[in-house]
Amino acid sequence: MSQQQYAEKPGAEQDEPSEKYGCLRFKPACLQRMNTIKVHVFWQCVFCFFEGFIVNGVINVVLVALEKRYSLPSSRSGLIASANDFGSIICSVLFGYFGEKRHKPRLMGTGILLMAAGSLVFSLPHFIGEAYKYKVSADVNASTNICHLDDNVTDTCSTRAAADDTIANSVVMYYGLLMVGNILLGIGAAPMFTIGLSYIDENCKAKLTALYIGWTFSSAAVGVAAGYVVGGQTLSLFVDIDKVDPASVPLTPADPQWVGAWWIAPLIATLGFLAVAFPIYGYPKRLPSYKEVQKARASEAHGGNDELTAKVNFGKSWKDFPKSIWFLVTNPTYVFICFGAAVEALIIGGMATFGAKLIQEKFNVDITYAGTVMGIITIPGSGGGMLLGGYLVKRFNLKCRGIIRMCAAFMVAACLCGPFMLAQCPNDPVYGMDSPYMQGSPASGLVSGCNELCGCTTEGFEPLCAQGIIFFSPCHAGCTDSITIDGKKTYANCSCLANATTALSTNTSPSDVTSFQPGKCSGSCPWLYVFCAMFLVTMVLTFATMSPGVAALFRCVPDNQRSIGIGVNLLFVRLVGTTTGPVILGAIIDSTCTIWQDTCGTRGSCWMYDKSAMGTRIVLWFMGLKVAGCLLFLIASIVYKPPPTEEKVVTIETVATVEHFNGVANSDNGNIFIRSRDSTRL
Repeated sequence: MSQQQYAEKPGAEQDEPSEKYGCLRFKPACLQRMNTIKVHVFWQCVFCFFEGFIVNGVINVVLVALEKRYSLPSSRSGLIASANDFGSIICSVLFGYFGEKRHKPRLMGTGILLMAAGSLVFSLPHFIGEAYKYKVSADVNASTNICHLDDNVTDTCSTRAAADDTIANSVVMYYGLLMVGNILLGIGAAPMFTIGLSYIDENCKAKLTALYIGWTFSSAAVGVAAGYVVGGQTLSLFVDIDKVDPASVPLTPADPQWVGAWWIAPLIATLGFLAVAFPIYGYPKRLPSYKEVQKARASEAHGGNDELTAKVNFGKSWKDFPKSIWFLVTNPTYVFICFGAAVEALIIGGMATFGAKLIQEKFNVDITYAGTVMGIITIPGSGGGMLLGGYLVKRFNLKCRGIIRMCAAFMVAACLCGPFMLAQCPNDPVYGMDSPYMQGSPASGLVSGCNELCGCTTEGFEPLCAQGIIFFSPCHAGCTDSITIDGKKTYANCSCLANATTALSTNTSPSDVTSFQPGKCSGSCPWLYVFCAMFLVTMVLTFATMSPGVAALFRCVPDNQRSIGIGVNLLFVRLVGTTTGPVILGAIIDSTCTIWQDTCGTRGSCWMYDKSAMGTRIVLWFMGLKVAGCLLFLIASIVYKPPPTEEKVVTIETVATVEHFNGVANSDNGNIFIRSRDSTRL
């Protein structure tokens, strides 16, 4: 007869009645319909929606507005986004360890209230600060990108540096509030992603854990997409819409000085967190189904060595914390799962940050279109992938080793899709870089004889297309005047344009010398659709490992180690994966840059890239990480040792009478460990 190993959960008093749903003594019968795991998972899904909405959606999309509003360089605005990790890294471990023995729903509800406070703090700079100040040029057609033969570049740079220092010193408090707000968001989310997930696992059947966690993660993915949409729409409203009449503002969303109402979406998130916090508070420490679920569940902890961690008082004091960490780091299956998850996080973190940028650069589309495409792909890609992974675990009733191998198989399939990133539209050749300004002269750089006295820089990129080749800016084309005809800006007296046209064709008529079109020469190409389709498939295969990975992690550690296990895993994944992934991929992309922005000797962002080199390096990065992740999960499945199935181990916390038992009973520190050769009732 097949036997199972069962450990009676510590702290679960045998005569304790099932707790009811409600607050304090208010627990009416009509509210007990809420007291089920499915309804609880629903509220966790609502929470994950708003968490994804504000943290990974709204904040990412409003960073550009914050840079303009508070004169922040990209390096400092990037720290605002990373502040969420600062708050959650340490708290994930602490909540995971100390929260396991405490009332989990109350800790989760408190964390959600803290996130509501964080969203409110994030929006405070708008309400305590002065109205946004902007400048309107007397000549709306003025351009800094035309050829100015009489400009003193040195004086201009000196004046600008002094002004920038003054502005930076005036917004320190606002910058601090933005940082603190996002840190509070990170701290508040820590309980939900540690003890919240273990609360689901301990109150549902083992085969349903991955499915329910997949639902919560999918809700977060939908929230991210909603955050991009809502945040983008609020940016079409003027930032001080509550302080001034929008009709009196001489700016439009297309104006470079425009700042949208970035503060509206965080207020929406505040209301959302308040709405979900109180239903979470009402849940009992254990759901009514807890005992039944635990009796029917077989332990799958690595090696089955969970007697020490199963003791009643283990984990209630600091002295047990080092032991808890030691049990985890000496569990090889757990360690390799963490490494594999970190590798996946490297890919997810990098592609989530730069996915829209890759679409923009490789296929010659604007960032609005690229962001829309990325949002459309994200919902079925990430959400569908997580649901698929959870469903397969439930459908085939996979055990720990089977789940790990399934994750490795998904990584292999995603790796085979990697070459799709080589798809791209042709590069636009640039005068001075890919084609000479003058016939017979080499392409030695953007500055040539026709524009060397213009004082041209690469501070602003304003491309002009002529005969299928682009000038970097009107200044580099040698244009000294700009005129407006029928509302459209055109340029005149372009010396380099005449030279370049002569270099391309000796039969060009004089009327063609000043003809060009603003912008790049080439548009999108059919390869964009191939890229998007394969990107969707790859995203599904990548996210299909997330909820099964969490389920495998829960199963390979003792039950009392689940919360601390997921906490340490989140710490490691954030440090190695989500924090460094964007940095590494950003460095890879920057290594393919051909023209950098230069502002008074300071290098800024990249204007143009070598698409072929970019595609090749990203494919190598992507496929290399997928192979590494697959190997790590395979090693985890190999070193995994399931608990012995021929013995049944029961820990009885109080002295009990054993009847009809055919086996051996041993006493150890007040606990009775009984090993039975069959499933005789105790």
